Amino acid sequence: MSVKTALITGCRSGFGHRLARRLLDDGWAVVATDPQLDGWHTALPHAERLTVRPLDVRDPAQVATVVGELDHLDVLVNNGGYAVFGTQEEVDLEVVRDLFDVNVLGAARMTRAALPLLRASQGTIVQLSSVAGRTVFPESGFYAATKHAIEAMSDALVQEVGPLGVRVRVIEPGSFATRFLDTAQQRSPAPPPESPYADLRPLWSQRKGEVLEPPQDPQLVADAIVASLARPALFERVVVGPDAQRILDARDLLGADGFSLLSAERNGAAGAFDATDLEPPVRDRLRALRHLD
Repeated sequence: MSVKTALITGCRSGFGHRLARRLLDDGWAVVATDPQLDGWHTALPHAERLTVRPLDVRDPAQVATVVGELDHLDVLVNNGGYAVFGTQEEVDLEVVRDLFDVNVLGAARMTRAALPLLRASQGTIVQLSSVAGRTVFPESGFYAATKHAIEAMSDALVQEVGPLGVRVRVIEPGSFATRFLDTAQQRSPAPPPESPYADLRPLWSQRKGEVLEPPQDPQLVADAIVASLARPALFERVVVGPDAQRILDARDLLGADGFSLLSAERNGAAGAFDATDLEPPVRDRLRALRHLD
């Protein structure tokens, strides 16, 4: 039986690093990539089945080189990405342009390059989305837009490549203990001294804290990805973490528009949502989901 091969972007830390380790332990061959090769790969086991390559997904030539070295591929994991947080009035749009280049076009470049190999192997594309792929918080609009794009691309992708035997997985984690928040803080602009949103920010932070879990073990995401690969379904959304599940359950309970109005109310738009209009079981369910005070 031949060894299965996975190509993973963004392996320096977090989900990518944990997934590479888990697959190597499970007997896979792994092509682990990241823009920075600063020694992170030395912590990975089974060096005989590990290939490490520098890869900036913004660079088409690097993408072509890394994928072109392969003669077989079973799984592509589009994990590389980052966040920028800030209001839509205050974030530099050139920063947003780079965010989309990595999170959205980077995944598209990788997918386009890998699909001939994945068609041949009847393989799987794993897309790292987020709970932000279907919901938003204040100041997450641009980051969430990149993840909404991944969700839409994945929905279309399975219709395009599913008939050719390629499966798709969309992974939607909540809050996890990776370098995600540290990187986002480094890349996000400081609010202007006279920001019109200054008085709202403490409330926004409080509301996020009410529904998100303390950062969870990222191994849960790696294990959820591996488990999804073992299932035969052509397409799956894989929600990981009780916080992500709570948020998405509340959205499903109210519908997209109702959830947007409730979120606006919770984040300072008084009168946007009237909970007294809800049936008591719905109100009770929203309280259990941490979406009503």
